[in-house]
Amino acid sequence: MHVHSLGPLQTEQLARELAGLLQPGDVITLEAPLGGGKTTFVRGLATGLGVPEEEVSSPTFVIWQIYEGRMRLHHLDAYRLRAADELEEIGFSETLSGQDVVILEWPGVAEPLLPSDRLHVRIEYGDGEEERSLDLEGRGNWKQRLEQWQR
Repeated sequence: MHVHSLGPLQTEQLARELAGLLQPGDVITLEAPLGGGKTTFVRGLATGLGVPEEEVSSPTFVIWQIYEGRMRLHHLDAYRLRAADELEEIGFSETLSGQDVVILEWPGVAEPLLPSDRLHVRIEYGDGEEERSLDLEGRGNWKQRLEQWQR
């Protein structure tokens, strides 16, 4: 599914609406260039789960943020990690097997640990300064959920 966003407010709104699809144990992987809108997307997702907007920040330097909403949301950033073992050491696999929602930025290093059922979001810069192109790819059971949502 491809979506064109004219700016941060529209990107947040899309993610807020997408939060309505979330179920316990869901995993979302998120890719975008630096400054591309990852935190904006996560903010929309979190507020859609009832998390106050001001609580959401980039986990680049802390690696892992946890937000409490109608479901607990784990927001991780693997940008500074070099191997899946580093995620294993901090309890990532245990979190994946729980009932919380997990969103992982820069998921490449974690690929061996990730479930096949997940939503993958790729954000690219658009033509205008604040425009973004979002590709949402449902993998496993997410494929059907995303198709139904798109209708």
